[in-house]
Amino acid sequence: MLTLVKQYRKELRNILLFAVIVALLPYVPQAFHFLETFTGTMLLLAALCGTVLGLSLKLHYRITVLRIAKEENL
Repeated sequence: MLTLVKQYRKELRNILLFAVIVALLPYVPQAFHFLETFTGTMLLLAALCGTVLGLSLKLHYRITVLRIAKEENL
């Protein structure tokens, strides 16, 4: 069973992602209505800022790890 999961990992992920999208589809109009409010806009901006911060920290971490790995090889 575990080998089947490993073999079809991408397909299972895609099926799960599709199921989540279909399950959340009825809530899309409510979400757009909420984003039109001030609170929704602030939450969206906070989520975007958090994403940018997280991605920049990930990039910084990768650069740091590459430098350490490069120094160890010298």
